[in-house]
Amino acid sequence: MEDIQIFERSLRDLDYFKDFQCFLNFKKNARVRARYIKKRHQRFNPLTDLNEHKFRLKYRYTKENLRRIIEIVRDDLEIEYFEPLKREQVPIDLQILSAIRLWGGTEHPKLTAMAHGVSLRTLAKITRRVASVLSSKASRYIRMPATLSEKERSGSAFQAIANMPQVIGALLQTTVRFQPENYATDLDAEELLPAFTNREEELHIQIVCDAAHKIRDLDIRLIEEHSMLTDTEMFGLSKIKDRFEQNEFRGRILLGNEMVRCSSSLFTPVRFPRNQSEELYNHAHAVTYASARKCLNLLMSRFGILGTEIQGSHGSAKQTITALAILHNMAMEWADPSIDTEQNISPFNSTFFNSVGRSPKSGEDNNRRQFIKTHFAA
Repeated sequence: MEDIQIFERSLRDLDYFKDFQCFLNFKKNARVRARYIKKRHQRFNPLTDLNEHKFRLKYRYTKENLRRIIEIVRDDLEIEYFEPLKREQVPIDLQILSAIRLWGGTEHPKLTAMAHGVSLRTLAKITRRVASVLSSKASRYIRMPATLSEKERSGSAFQAIANMPQVIGALLQTTVRFQPENYATDLDAEELLPAFTNREEELHIQIVCDAAHKIRDLDIRLIEEHSMLTDTEMFGLSKIKDRFEQNEFRGRILLGNEMVRCSSSLFTPVRFPRNQSEELYNHAHAVTYASARKCLNLLMSRFGILGTEIQGSHGSAKQTITALAILHNMAMEWADPSIDTEQNISPFNSTFFNSVGRSPKSGEDNNRRQFIKTHFAA
């Protein structure tokens, strides 16, 4: 009887031992699983995980310059760090990186979202927030020369191109498509995906750039349905025209293409030159004005989204375009080499970008005629 009791105790001890072993194995496996899950969900950091060449292809900036952008935007984003993003714990750096990569337009938005470990819905919220913060800095990064020395430097830079005096900016207009979006549930993907209305809308963009291809003035307007205003009429609605009429720039001029009408402050090419002076003027105008087309070409090359379609409301699309103009100016200021800045733009190609409306009727302008007589006498 005693032997049977000893045997039973031994069996219980063996069961206890097995239970203890199971407990130890569970703890060990839990630690292994935790390490695996942590490694699996560790966020992609392009600043450390990509080499410089691949980084520039995807993010359109050098690593050094993108770090500068992050530092400029970080504080404002942290203040506006709203609840939906807090729950997903998206670091500020990755918010900025993912937005800029999306705007680069080098891949499908879903690939951009996957690369940064967020859903498409969260990526859309991130880009709207980053665009809002950047666009709030427009008065600092997009402005016309204000002081006398700034105006003189701008004029000298233009005159150095083809000896065209008194120029303070070159004006160019184009359009960008956008489509209002809402969200619908994809039951298979179990996430909210963007859904689009059938109506496509357009924004009219007018830029004034300097000789260094920086955007100095930006005007963005919704093109109303059944209201196809000409480029001249769009210019007439802009604040920059009012500033010239109020003589803020004191005798200085803008250069425009043949899609706008010549005026006292906006000089266009002579449509049918009748003498050598007008031909000399046209040549100088074309070579100088090429800086505007190159500016817009660089902007759209860096941010491919401008050549496709911006998603969102009219207000958010306007903020996005403003943000991209600011980022473009930063790239020009820092001489960022991530895209080909030595693109050859023909000075005599006047139809490189889409314009709104029809070419205005030819009409002489007394100010331009006197300008040609003074500066381009043969």
